[in-house]
Amino acid sequence: MFSNAQDLELPKEVVDFIFTQAPNGTVSLISLQAMYVLDKKWKKTTLVPPQNTKDSLALYHPKGLNNNNYLSLYINNQLHLVLNGGGYVLKLSNNRLERIDNSVDQKNQIDAAHVVYKNELYMYGGYGFWSFKDYITYFDFKMGQWQYLVHNSKYSPSARWKPLFQLIGNKLFVLGGRTSLKKNKDIDIVLKDIFIYDFKTKTFEKQGEYNPKIPVKYSNGTGFNMGDKIAYITNDKITIIDFVNNEFKVANTKKLFENIDYQKPVYEYLDTLYYIKKKKNQKFLSKLPLNKLEQYNYKTYPLKNTATKTSPYWTIAMVMLISALTWVFYSLFRYKDFLKTLVLYDEKNLYYGGKSTQITTKQHKAIEALGLQGQITASELNVFISSKKKFAKSHLTLLRQNFIKELNKTYNELTKTKALLICEEKDPNDRRHLVYKTTQAVIKKYSFWTFLFKR
Repeated sequence: MFSNAQDLELPKEVVDFIFTQAPNGTVSLISLQAMYVLDKKWKKTTLVPPQNTKDSLALYHPKGLNNNNYLSLYINNQLHLVLNGGGYVLKLSNNRLERIDNSVDQKNQIDAAHVVYKNELYMYGGYGFWSFKDYITYFDFKMGQWQYLVHNSKYSPSARWKPLFQLIGNKLFVLGGRTSLKKNKDIDIVLKDIFIYDFKTKTFEKQGEYNPKIPVKYSNGTGFNMGDKIAYITNDKITIIDFVNNEFKVANTKKLFENIDYQKPVYEYLDTLYYIKKKKNQKFLSKLPLNKLEQYNYKTYPLKNTATKTSPYWTIAMVMLISALTWVFYSLFRYKDFLKTLVLYDEKNLYYGGKSTQITTKQHKAIEALGLQGQITASELNVFISSKKKFAKSHLTLLRQNFIKELNKTYNELTKTKALLICEEKDPNDRRHLVYKTTQAVIKKYSFWTFLFKR
């Protein structure tokens, strides 16, 4: 009988075993030698030993007869054991576990999602031979072989193993799991998606991404059904997932499931949970009334991620906007440098180093001609100085000298230097004439926006 602590010792002769649940809800243990059914106490039924080499290969598998290596599923109310990874399928009939497959130890879909739909056995995903799988296989009972299931969907989810899953009606709900990193297959990552596979239409349907607050993102084997919901026990927490109503709730159970064997499944029967517990190198069957779980403070969240996804067009627009603003600000600094290093002018002012000083109309015309041509002759400069009045040659020479002197003085006051802006020299083509040149580039000042698009 169960003790006050709700623990029942396992039969002493049971070491390696499969913990399972019959269609009527009773829990049982399957070992190589016997089956033990719980009926207030353990009721033992001796099993017929393997009759041939084919059965022996499966029953005496190197990894043992346990829940890690075999999954227990009921088909037509008969217990079937399916090798994790694909291949062997055993059926319990007439107190004998016998193989009904004509396959091998495939090792191709390890930790796949196993479901029974309309008494047919299916596996989705899994891992094997250095790759994750993205397909569904089914067991052909007539041929005794695993066959590839062809679907009708253009969309196919990413390959994965260890997903959370639940079959509800004709729909297989799948959440998360793990897969390999595309850039490095030696590193696996946690998937963030939810999808549905419809067995009737044979199509996959995207459901978006799950809420990042969900604490369980891939299976470690402690999931169990609670009516039309599925629950997982991990790290002193219980997470109850409701795929249909798109929500999950989480509660901290503290030490309620202390010493639980995470390698064994959990079953619910008559409002009671049954699970295997390890304590002091000994295993027990433990039971827990479901109403005890109601005492905890659950937090409920939407299952799917409700965060608004950014449109790719919006992202592109923002990148372009940021790039444009960066270019404008960068150009603004360049424009400031441009203003500081050159002699600039407009109709009223001369600029240098971010400062300015006023100039006359005649000075502006001379500077403009120098800026455009690089140099001007004495005759051209005479026109700027006196376009209407005519003076003697000697007087024009004096006017030019005073004009250049005044302009250089204006430049000296602006730059706080003794350097000349305009110098006088003989025309190299005709030494009888004088020309006037600027000692540095002189450019007409233009606006920032003109500078922005000219550069």
